[in-house]
Amino acid sequence: MLIKGFKGFLIAAAISVLLFLIMHWDVKQGVKNYTRTHPVSETLSRKGSIDIFNTGESFYEKLFEDIKQGREHIWIHFFIIRDDEITKELFGMLIEKAQEGVDVRLSVDYLGSDIQKKTVKKMEEGGVKVVKSRPLNMHNVFYSLHHRNHRRLISIDQRIGYIGGFNMGDEYLGKDPKLGYWRDYHIRIFGEAVGEISQQFKRDWEEDGGESIKLSFPVHATTKKDGSRVHFLFSTGDGLVDKTIHWINEAKESVTITTPYFIPNVKLTSALKDAVNRGVKVNILVPDDTDAWFTKPPSYRIEKSLLDNGVNLYLYEKGFFHGKVMVIDHEWADVGTANWDPRSFHLNDESNAIVQDVEVARELERLIDQDIQDSEKLTKKAFDELPFWEIALRKTPKWLYYYF
Repeated sequence: MLIKGFKGFLIAAAISVLLFLIMHWDVKQGVKNYTRTHPVSETLSRKGSIDIFNTGESFYEKLFEDIKQGREHIWIHFFIIRDDEITKELFGMLIEKAQEGVDVRLSVDYLGSDIQKKTVKKMEEGGVKVVKSRPLNMHNVFYSLHHRNHRRLISIDQRIGYIGGFNMGDEYLGKDPKLGYWRDYHIRIFGEAVGEISQQFKRDWEEDGGESIKLSFPVHATTKKDGSRVHFLFSTGDGLVDKTIHWINEAKESVTITTPYFIPNVKLTSALKDAVNRGVKVNILVPDDTDAWFTKPPSYRIEKSLLDNGVNLYLYEKGFFHGKVMVIDHEWADVGTANWDPRSFHLNDESNAIVQDVEVARELERLIDQDIQDSEKLTKKAFDELPFWEIALRKTPKWLYYYF
């Protein structure tokens, strides 16, 4: 009986390994095929006034106010949209605007969102157009499972746009009993720069099977001359890594990074170490508690190596930290959807706003400094106090955490 059980275990293990190898091959082929036709896209720089939000309450309040004022179109894509109290408020507003004659479109990631079918039906009956983004495809099926539209894109009348880390759900208001208080970063853009968000929404919408959208870029600027210069990076795959390394290599004084998940590859960690060796101050803020525990152990070796080389790492302790921000030399900032993990750097569709404005950069630094006050500085001693299971998982193979 024991021998039969052992043989069964070996057979199950062999089948699992074979299935993983097949999946890994399929994903690699899918990445190769998709990124060939979807290279990283960096838009032109345009003007836009910037507002920063770092709480769900302030973000939703302003977003809902803007939606109510929409006159021509309201286009929204979130990676995650729940079917809960705050989203029901959103759905009601969207139906109301659609019945007023506004072109209302809602895009949600095929796997990231859990909107019920009856809710989708109700919205469609109310005039809201809905698509599920990045549906499963039998060609490179495993890749299509892992390749998610992680962007958050909102365009209202091509004059008001939003981009950043918040999704739509009660947990972003701190109502998740496990995660508690939720800190994130999102920006609102007013001006001609929003046209680039509209164009990317159109591309994604049509690729996901939505009907063709007629859209021309706004001809006239809709912001003051003193607005920020903004351009966007829309990426899928390795192009984002190369851009990030370039930004770090260009830094002269400081690099401030916030991310909820931190598993950078060798090239990125080398760039951070080289920056410190040049005299650049590098600060990295990550959450202490996470909603994805399996991403922490693989990061320990990386974090310890960075600590040994003079990088400052902080663990946010007030609640869960989900912001994706980078500020370079106190002069410009990147605010978007990309995490410092393999999914964002290799698998997901991401959207990042590059804001060339000293005032915006320094305001973000001021807010992040406040978050650092709610954090504990990571020390080498912390690695001696890890629970045994985290120590055991610290050497998770890279080919496995490619999917983290």
